[in-house]
Amino acid sequence: MLNASAYGQSFSGKKNNIDNEPLERMVVTGTRSELAQSRSPISIDVISGVELQQVSHGTLASALNYIPGVVTKRNSKDGYTVQMQGFDGDHVLVLLDSQPLISPTGSSVDLDQISVLNIERIEVLRGAASVLYGSSAMGGVINIITRKQARNSGKFRYQASSYTQNSIDSGDVAGLYQLDLSQMILGWQGSVSAQKIDDPGFDYDENTLAQSAPSTDKTFVNFGLARTFGEINLALKSRYFSDEKTKLRYAIPGQTGDISYLSDVEQWQQDFSLSKEQLWKVQGRYLQHDETSGDSNGLRDAIIKLAELDSQYQWQLKDFSFVSGLVLHRDELYQIKQPVVSSSTGDATSNGTIEIDDKGRNSAEGYTQGSWQVGEHELVAGVRVQHDSDFGWHSATRVNGLFALNKDTHNAWQLRVGAGQSYRVPTLKERFYVFDHSNLGYMVLGNKFLEPETALSANVEMSYQGSVGNLLALGTSTNQQRSPRLSLRANAHYAKAEDFITTVTDAEASAQTGLLISRYENVDQTYIKGVDLSAKLSWAKVDYQLSYSYLHATDDDGAYLSDRPTHQIKSNVNWQLPFDINLLAYVVYEAGEHQNSTQTGIEKDDWLSVNLSVNQHINEQWQWNAGVDNVFDEHQDSTAIASGLLDVRPLASRRLFAGVTYQFY
Repeated sequence: MLNASAYGQSFSGKKNNIDNEPLERMVVTGTRSELAQSRSPISIDVISGVELQQVSHGTLASALNYIPGVVTKRNSKDGYTVQMQGFDGDHVLVLLDSQPLISPTGSSVDLDQISVLNIERIEVLRGAASVLYGSSAMGGVINIITRKQARNSGKFRYQASSYTQNSIDSGDVAGLYQLDLSQMILGWQGSVSAQKIDDPGFDYDENTLAQSAPSTDKTFVNFGLARTFGEINLALKSRYFSDEKTKLRYAIPGQTGDISYLSDVEQWQQDFSLSKEQLWKVQGRYLQHDETSGDSNGLRDAIIKLAELDSQYQWQLKDFSFVSGLVLHRDELYQIKQPVVSSSTGDATSNGTIEIDDKGRNSAEGYTQGSWQVGEHELVAGVRVQHDSDFGWHSATRVNGLFALNKDTHNAWQLRVGAGQSYRVPTLKERFYVFDHSNLGYMVLGNKFLEPETALSANVEMSYQGSVGNLLALGTSTNQQRSPRLSLRANAHYAKAEDFITTVTDAEASAQTGLLISRYENVDQTYIKGVDLSAKLSWAKVDYQLSYSYLHATDDDGAYLSDRPTHQIKSNVNWQLPFDINLLAYVVYEAGEHQNSTQTGIEKDDWLSVNLSVNQHINEQWQWNAGVDNVFDEHQDSTAIASGLLDVRPLASRRLFAGVTYQFY
């Protein structure tokens, strides 16, 4: 995790305090109630909105890849999903202000459809969290916390970037535009933010028709109103998102016109929240996602809807504190394959096919979690019960503990342990999908007989935060001594999952049809275990972090699960230079991924990315930033991928960028 205090203070033009004590963060994801990060019985990683602006290009697609133990993957629709502790994106729950988002690829939220513009922080909970968050939280939770506007402000940002080696046209420049306004009007705190991303994409080989990465045109618009009536807080939010992608793929011999992958997305989200601080909260969300996507000769229309009402209450009983809640949830999905039109005659060559016929599911969920604090120690136990309209009753229980191993708050040793259950209900797409790409030789089919997934998991974490000695502070006029700070963490995790849902090849159907037929199926048992290690050193004006993650994931036959790196190393250094200049360098290395059943060999099973950025806060109004991503331009070999080989290197290109930000007031 990048160090927020160092960069955040550089960004605002403020210096670290003399004793170099880190600022204590408040988090909510581990217990659904606000408490200090160091007091959370469940380990939480945090990345601030300021950090996100430095390591992203407008969306979360790349930003989350710099959190220790988090793996980001590009999917077949050129979006990005996340993995944690061996669980893929279908098993990691992505929340916005503690409520779920639309998942256009199944259960996996596309990180490239989430703007970083008005984010205050992101809290990452690694490990099972079904007790508090229900289905899909088997591998962890990523909770995106948006800003609560408290003052009048206005800011505009522009950033330009270019793919140096693989640009489609030498004149192509990607543009990022951000506008963020907040104003108090008649007692209401109003906010408007907008972001536009215009990216031309890139191409590894200009001599071929196929384009490596699509051109994209994204628009994000957010509206918000908030007001306090005595002790009651009311917030209303409306969000709009659109995304257009185009990527040339191939030409069909004997026909005019080229085939491209197209995607046209439009999404509306309406939120409300009514709360009394640290006592109760009621919040609701309605979200509709309309999408047309696929190859230009085989487009499909999808309408995805989500509605949720979430109520929560906290109370105290002697030495115990409790948080309880009730959640009502509905999902809907309709998908139709458009008629295929001949490029030469303009006539339809096939009829439209309904792939998912207006399916829906409802669930009602209740949860209670209680905590008992004994001195510096704390025990937390919780239970969740869910009734699903299609799968009936489910439940999960979990116990966590935080144990202070010494009483020195400046050199603190802590032990966190947890064990319990988690579950995931099959999605509508996994059950009813008919993804017909017969023209390309394959089909992916749903399975209405899928069973819910369950898992038993446990984790143990030892952490240390303290001083490593007193050294002279460099670059300060006071010449006073500072005490370098050191944070260490070692986390071991284990999970045994049953009825794990994955895609398998249907050999019999493939032989009968001559197509490659894949189906969603339950795997009897899956075993996932691993270790996450991290160290962070803050010394004078330098913050350095190093992390390592090891993963061993197999099914009940001992076969390795594919698309998961065995080893991951992340490192970053954040250096505050004179004149309020901040330099950030970060490295990501992954290795040891195993091929899947459709791949014929290995081209490359490791990759390294080196990234640099610099920013300067010139004065209270102006700042600038610049940098380079993927310094060595390491990326996958498209020829190897087309040949069926495993190449774990990302679909990426070296990118140079520079931008400027102006603060109105």
